[in-house]
Amino acid sequence: MSEKTITIGGESRELELERDGAKFRSGEHVIEIVSMRRHIAELVVDGRPHSVPYVVQGTQVSFAFGGEIYAADVADKGARTRARHRDHSMSAPMPGVVTKILAKPGDVVAKGAPLLILEAMKMEHTIVAPRDGTIAEVNCGEGELVQPGIELVTMNEER
Repeated sequence: MSEKTITIGGESRELELERDGAKFRSGEHVIEIVSMRRHIAELVVDGRPHSVPYVVQGTQVSFAFGGEIYAADVADKGARTRARHRDHSMSAPMPGVVTKILAKPGDVVAKGAPLLILEAMKMEHTIVAPRDGTIAEVNCGEGELVQPGIELVTMNEER
C-alpha cells in the first residue's frame, strides 16, 4: 500500500493505493491500466472501459475523464511539491489551442471569472481568474498553440 497526496483544483486529498500489477485499488474503486500510448491511457475503471487522454509534466498529470479536464499534482505523502503557477499569473495546464479570449488588459475581474478558452484533448477548458484583480496582460492570441507552463494571462491584485 502506498500513500499519495493528490491535488485537483487546489484541493488536496490523501489517497491510499494498493497495487497489483497493472491494477490499482483505492477504497471501493478498481482501476486497471490496459495500455498507454501516444498520451492515451486505455483503462478499465470499476469494470467499465475508458480511453483517457493525458499529459504528464513533472508531478502534474492533466487528463480528461467523464467530460471534465483535470490537472492533478501527485506526490508521495510528505513530499514537497513545487508550485504549479506563479501567484500573479496563469499558465497553460496542458498543450492546447486558444479558441477564445474573453478578457483584455485593464479589465477588472472577480475570482472565477472566465478569461479564455483553451481547446485541449478535443475538449474545451476554461481558464478562470484565481482571485479578484485587474488583467495586466494577455500573452496569447486566438488560434495560438500554447504549451504547458506558458503564461497566458497576467493579473495585478486589487487593493
